[in-house]
Amino acid sequence: MTRLLLADLRRHASSWAWTVVVALMAGACVAGELQVLHGSLASAAGATGTTSQGAPVSADLTDAARTVFGFIVTGVVLAAASVLTATASLVIESRGRDHGLWRALGMRPGALRALLLGQLALVGAVGSLGGVALGRPVASLMLPLLVDQQVALPGTTPDWQPLDLAWTALVVAGAVLLGGWSPARRASRAPESVLLAGRSGPVGRGAGRVLALLARLAVAAGCATGLVAAVVALHRGTLSAENTANAAVGGAFTALTLVCVLARWLVPTLERLLALLPVPGPSWLVAARTAAVESRRSAATVLPFVVAIGLVAVMFGIRSAGVGNMRLSGFVSMFGLAFATAWTGGVAAIAMSASRRRRDAALLRAAGAQERDVLTAQVLEGVLHSLCAVVLGLVVSVATSTLLAAALERPTGVVVRQGPWAALGVVGAMTVVTTCLAVLLSARAGGGESVGEVLRGRD
Repeated sequence: MTRLLLADLRRHASSWAWTVVVALMAGACVAGELQVLHGSLASAAGATGTTSQGAPVSADLTDAARTVFGFIVTGVVLAAASVLTATASLVIESRGRDHGLWRALGMRPGALRALLLGQLALVGAVGSLGGVALGRPVASLMLPLLVDQQVALPGTTPDWQPLDLAWTALVVAGAVLLGGWSPARRASRAPESVLLAGRSGPVGRGAGRVLALLARLAVAAGCATGLVAAVVALHRGTLSAENTANAAVGGAFTALTLVCVLARWLVPTLERLLALLPVPGPSWLVAARTAAVESRRSAATVLPFVVAIGLVAVMFGIRSAGVGNMRLSGFVSMFGLAFATAWTGGVAAIAMSASRRRRDAALLRAAGAQERDVLTAQVLEGVLHSLCAVVLGLVVSVATSTLLAAALERPTGVVVRQGPWAALGVVGAMTVVTTCLAVLLSARAGGGESVGEVLRGRD
């Protein structure tokens, strides 16, 4: 079993490369932020002097560091978990034909599931260990930016603690295994003919399916409850100024988390609604139909960009409401790692579906479509995904503005109109350009093959 696991990883290294890259990047960002957190807490605890109220300065600085870096680490963990679950799911689903061949050759369903989860565990271990090793350079790179923005004290140095390895492994390996658990389960239960045909296994109605659904709904219900609690507490106006700010920002991150948890259902529904737009020509119909048929691929593509846009909506929404003076340099220093992780995950999700897109393009050419129609359909597919991400990002922006309006005791409509529309416009344009380019480049990779070679080829 171990020899087959390693041999398959070597044989299909290109299929796993993006997953490993994303795991390493996520691990490095999580480990780096943890080292910055420990170093900042140590610097704050060593501060001397007293405040105007006679309290030790170290206590105030420590509380402030915990609050600020709590939000920073939350953003990194959210981005890492989102992209890792998406890429792990894609890498398993893209290998359906190989799994069908193994089953046809006599591999038991339990052995197939164990093999797939073993591959994911190995990727998670590489990401965790490599991330911890790369965490120090990442922390050293980010600390000067944080000091310049007065988020960390001058003289702060990265501080690694042995427990960081466990936390990094929990985020990286846990997210990888969580993302690949359901696809591995479906692959082990699907008939060989279904897998060999390149289709996903049956969803099923067993206890495992029910438990997974209940777990997702429980997380969504917890996020919704926290969001409602934040809104109620802010409207009552009984919180202190510090707790009011924390409740507003925490509620905004909760709204972003809720959108990410529900993305699996929101993305297909939203893309079907966007497909109703009166765009002339058959290319839009082809792009919309492709996104609908490949709903899991669409959700995995959109989710990382939703995280990136949501981070911009939250932080720049706070500035638009007149709280703080968040600028691009401040955003990069605090949430640059989370943004980069999410953006890389979005590109990786598109690149990992390159073989499917090449096959879709070959089918269109075989049906008589002209090259410009194929190209237009690919561009419009990227536009559809990016529009979906932008719309969900706008939902996060409106939720953030609603919370800030309650915290500042202003009319909600006024705060929403003053939202970070310029920043959202920039990141939305970046999403459209990145998505369309990634879809085009991934579909054009290996362009020297003929239509017949592509249709006879394997993922």
